[in-house]
Formats: sequence, C-alpha cells, structure tokens
Amino acid sequence: MVPGALSRLSTHTVGNQVVLHYLTERDHPWLRSLIEEYERGVGSRRSDLLARLAEPLTVPAPKAKQRLAADVLQRLAEAQIIAAVPPREARWEVFSAASLTAATRNAVLEETAALLGTDAASLEAALFADLRSECTASPLPAGVSPERIAQEANLRLVNTWIQRARSVRITAWGNTRALVRQARLHGLICNIRRAPRSSPAARVTTPGGKLDALPQEPIEGVELEVSGPLSLFRHTLIYGRALCALVPRALWCQRFELCAVCEASPGNASTTLVIQSGDPLRAGRELKAFDSRLEERFAKDFRKAASDWDVVREPRPLESEGSLIFPDFEIAHRRDPKRRWLLEIVGFWTPKYLEEKLRKLRAARLENVILCIDEARACTDAALPRDAKILRYKRRIDVAAVLAIIQD
Repeated sequence: MVPGALSRLSTHTVGNQVVLHYLTERDHPWLRSLIEEYERGVGSRRSDLLARLAEPLTVPAPKAKQRLAADVLQRLAEAQIIAAVPPREARWEVFSAASLTAATRNAVLEETAALLGTDAASLEAALFADLRSECTASPLPAGVSPERIAQEANLRLVNTWIQRARSVRITAWGNTRALVRQARLHGLICNIRRAPRSSPAARVTTPGGKLDALPQEPIEGVELEVSGPLSLFRHTLIYGRALCALVPRALWCQRFELCAVCEASPGNASTTLVIQSGDPLRAGRELKAFDSRLEERFAKDFRKAASDWDVVREPRPLESEGSLIFPDFEIAHRRDPKRRWLLEIVGFWTPKYLEEKLRKLRAARLENVILCIDEARACTDAALPRDAKILRYKRRIDVAAVLAIIQD
C-alpha cells in the first residue's frame, strides 16, 4: 500500500502512537450483509462488484472498515478468467493484424474474430479479460464468516503499518520457539535475547486471541529486535512481507507485545504501533518439522554423504552477551565428540549484521561455526567480513563444501 493510503485506513493517532480501529463482534451484522452482497454479485465483473461493495449496505457500516473488508473479500476469492479466446492469444492476433493494415479498429476486430471462430464483441471482451479488475467474481471459499473477515481485515490493517516500519521489537513469553523459527525461516535481520520472566499474575491468551487461565509459574520469554523494511537499502517489499508473517506466529505465544516504529509517509515524524495479546487477530498455522525445503534437503543430503557425522536439527540455543543464538544444525563426529560444528543458515543480511553475529559467536568461544548465506538476499553491496567461515549458496547448500570445511 502506498504511504498516503495509510491515512485512509481505520486508524487515528494519539501523540506519536497509532491506534487501530479493529473490526470486532459489533461489526459482524454489517459484515454479514457485505458477504451477502458479494454472493449476489458472483459471476459479474470484479470491478463492478467492488464498486457495489463500496456503496451503502442495508446495515450501516463505517466507511473505512467497509472498504477494508471489501478488499479482503475480493482477495479471498480466486479470480476466474472467462473469455471466448485466451486473452494472450487474443491480444497477439489483434495487435499483429493491426500492425499490418490501415483498416479501422472495428474492421480489425471483425476480421480477426472470424479467423478465431468468434464474434467481434466477444474478442474485444477477451483482450483484457485476464486483468484482475476484468476477471469474473468467483464464489467465496467455504467457511467464510464475519469473524473470518474481521480477523483477516485486522491482520491486513496491522501489516500495512508494519511494512512501513524502521524497527520492530517483539517480547513474548511461552511457546516462543515457533516465533523464533518464523523469524529465521524468512531470514529476518534480528537480534534475539532472553526477556524477563513473565509475571505469574499475567493473563495469557490462546491462538484464537481469547483470555485463558492464569499461569501458575513464571514463564521464560524472548525479545526479538528486528530491522524494519525501511531500514534496508533493497528488498524492502519482500522483507516487509516476511516481517508481517511474524504477527500470526506471535499469537501462538502465551503472551506477547509487538512495538513497531513506523513512518506513515516520507519526511513525516515516526509513529509507534503496539500489538499485543488479546487483539482480534488470526493465528498462523502450526509449523512443519523443517522450516524450509532448503533445510530439509540439506539434512537429507548431508546424512547420505557423511556417514561418520551426525546432524542434529535445532540444537539448544546459546547465550552470548545477553543475546540468544539459534543454530540451525549441530554437526558432530560419531567417534570423536570433540569434533563439533554449528551450521547456521542466514537469510537477509548485511556485512555489518554478519560481523555482529560473528563477534557474538567468538564472545561465546564458538569458533567452529559455518554461516551459509543466500546470495539472493544480500541487502547491500559492501564486502563480506574477512577470516570467517562463510559459505554462499543459491537454492541449495553444497554438502561437499561443508565437508571440506569440517574435515580440514
């Protein structure tokens, strides 16, 4: 979303803090009316249906919220391309014919339509039938309800601001491993440290956002300091989407607070966004055994190529200078326990980020560490740190190169 559009969302600011007007149960009556209006328009052109969804409903609705919910509805339903001729073929034939003759537009359409076995009106409609606005509105997926729309709209509201963040801090307690894994899965540039133990009197929440029972014992927590998209030189859009993926994962924690320093538009003063347990957001799905196909493939390839070595997925986190280090793998020799290596897969990176990581590893007296960096996720052109065991990769980690390092 463009910066200026932030002011049109369901928000306002108090001092330097942005306040989000979430969709709640009180919005369910008009959301149900909106869903019914959408279902009435199934089969029509998407642009026509969206125009209708922006009009007043039978149940009064706040304009900003209605606009946001309508956008969520049309994104949930897949667009259908209905055309007499495939749009690309139609464009190719019409534009090719037009370049070879001085005939009028209608004449070109009629002549080309005859060659393609259709009429001029159908051919003209097919020319841009694959544009999202010109596609046919399809039915909503099963199970779409006012509650689902509200949760999706709230998450979109949050994500729009997070994608304008310069920095994000997430403090979470209980079930935090999935949150850390999500940050690592998307290769976010972050620093992780232990958080103060959660107070026994603090309320905790379930992934659905409802308050649960009081915990009986203090809960271990983590604090993630994450660079925001606007702090990077490139990849800001992709990085912003990866950062947004942390919010649904944080909802699995027993308690959390997210604080983001955002910039509504270039040159304006920064504003702070706070998201916390109990906010009406939708939790993400449970993570798989491996964070990515890349990790799963490396583990399989390594076990096959190195019978004398064991590879351990997600060893215990290590602490250095107040920060937590989460290696992806520990590689240990079966007959010589002293021969141990840690392997960490780094996603988005800058040389400064790698230097800081290496410094903390050395402070923890960890020298046998291999950093595998994705060449496609460099956020700057500066030189890499010297005298470091850094292994570049593209799509697949070279097991032979890893073995060459650990067997040297």
